[in-house]
Amino acid sequence: MNRYDRQERVHQIGSIGQQKISHATIMIVGVGALGSYTAEQLVRAGVKRLVLIDPDTVDVTNLQRQSLFTEEDASKQRLKVEAAKEHLHKINSACQITAIPAPITADLIDEYQFTLCLDCLDNYQARDLLNKLAIIKNFDYLFASCAGTYGNVMAISPQNHPCLNCLFPNINELKQNDCDLIGVNTALIPIVAGLQVSLALHYLVDKTQVNFNELITVDNWSMQFSKFAINKNHHCPACAKPSSISLEESGPELHMLCGENAYYTVKEKPINFGRLKEFLAKKELLINANRLFLHFKWENRPVSIFKNGKIVMYDLPTSAIAQKQFKSLNILMKEDLL
Repeated sequence: MNRYDRQERVHQIGSIGQQKISHATIMIVGVGALGSYTAEQLVRAGVKRLVLIDPDTVDVTNLQRQSLFTEEDASKQRLKVEAAKEHLHKINSACQITAIPAPITADLIDEYQFTLCLDCLDNYQARDLLNKLAIIKNFDYLFASCAGTYGNVMAISPQNHPCLNCLFPNINELKQNDCDLIGVNTALIPIVAGLQVSLALHYLVDKTQVNFNELITVDNWSMQFSKFAINKNHHCPACAKPSSISLEESGPELHMLCGENAYYTVKEKPINFGRLKEFLAKKELLINANRLFLHFKWENRPVSIFKNGKIVMYDLPTSAIAQKQFKSLNILMKEDLL
């Protein structure tokens, strides 16, 4: 029996298109609301491999909009990529799934070969970095975002077409905001994810027919869909001057992560990863660890520290509490205390 018979019957896909889908590797950056839906649809569609990238753990507030996760995942504070991998394999055991519990970096782009990347992120700080990587590393990706009842989708091929900075010239202002300020309607997520996956399958079957100069918008409350022509900005500070792009993140300013009661920053000085791991294990604070990150409890709140210097702090209801937690972590990471 042909598992993908109904999809092959779609004349735009056919058996040849299905073969292309079945040989594709998709990198999904962000396995939250959009990422959990897109990952499920892609394994059902028969992609060969998924590379899932997300540093976060499952929280009960995620369950309103993140389809792959359960109350058990939230109670155990499981890594999103690990929980997603387990649930996705129950849907399609033939799909190869690589789970990377870390933020997107240039090293990860270099380490993994992929056919297409999906931007399922929830903040413009990370989106800006992904856009810069696409310009420098020369790959295409599909942007999607949701806030309130409003969603956006666009295929981006920044070498010859508009990049994200062309689409959002005010991207530095957008970095200061996120969907926590607005919220997000539950029903909006599968609509936007469906559009993103539709573009992904179209790209895999026939990339030449994908419109890289078009933004698709949807308001699922007023039931309005729109399309806008986007032009490449030949004075864009990103894609017009790729040699001047810097991938360094500023620190130690704290940035809020969307929907998580979480904040992140980047340490300016390198962290002694080995000594910190040994200290946390000795104090019985370590929850999980691998070559890329340490996940532990500090002052009864979860914290993830990554080898590239990024720190993510969870369960922080206000920025004042986040600042206090960060000061405490700075004391912890001083060499003389480890």
